[in-house]
Amino acid sequence: MAREALVLDSNDDLALQLVRVLAENGYVVRVLVPRERTKIFEKFPVYIHTLSENYEKVVKDIDFSKIEVAVFPSPNDMLNLYFARFAKSQGVPIVVITTRSSQAAKQAEELGIEAVVVYHCVLSRMLRILNLRFARIVPIRGEVAMLEMVVTADSKLLGRKIGEVEEETGAKVSIVRGDDFVTSPEEEIQEGDYLVAIGPQGDLQRLTE
Repeated sequence: MAREALVLDSNDDLALQLVRVLAENGYVVRVLVPRERTKIFEKFPVYIHTLSENYEKVVKDIDFSKIEVAVFPSPNDMLNLYFARFAKSQGVPIVVITTRSSQAAKQAEELGIEAVVVYHCVLSRMLRILNLRFARIVPIRGEVAMLEMVVTADSKLLGRKIGEVEEETGAKVSIVRGDDFVTSPEEEIQEGDYLVAIGPQGDLQRLTE
């Protein structure tokens, strides 16, 4: 049986990125989205559930028994909590919200819901919570590019020092670990690190293979 995920539209690019990464990781994705933004998601292989004022009716039309992951990253903390509570009550194993207030984060955590505060690196925190494989290379100019990736258990970077990777690739490497930004050449790269590197595109590509 295919794994399913549910994502609430974030009214920006975050939900789009999450949908893409979840799909790449083998999830069948369902999206809760306002009618005026449905076209944005039509290019993805998703099931679209159009939001109306009657949220209760919308969520009751979803079979939560098949959903393993539910993510609610809208700008509205109370809306995120509403959907998260419902998903948790339906037995969804992993439920994640974004929030702008410590009070909402505390309420979520008391219910067993993961809360990501938006002034942190939201996408990297969510990818680590959901344990999703992710790598993206963005060309900057000429042969120079930027790599973003989550270090997984099977990554060739695991256990290597930042300085070693920099010498091998000629790139500048840093990692986000929890709330810390790490650049020390002697620091060993760990599973779950969110790695950012800028350097020659070909060398960066080999780091993801």
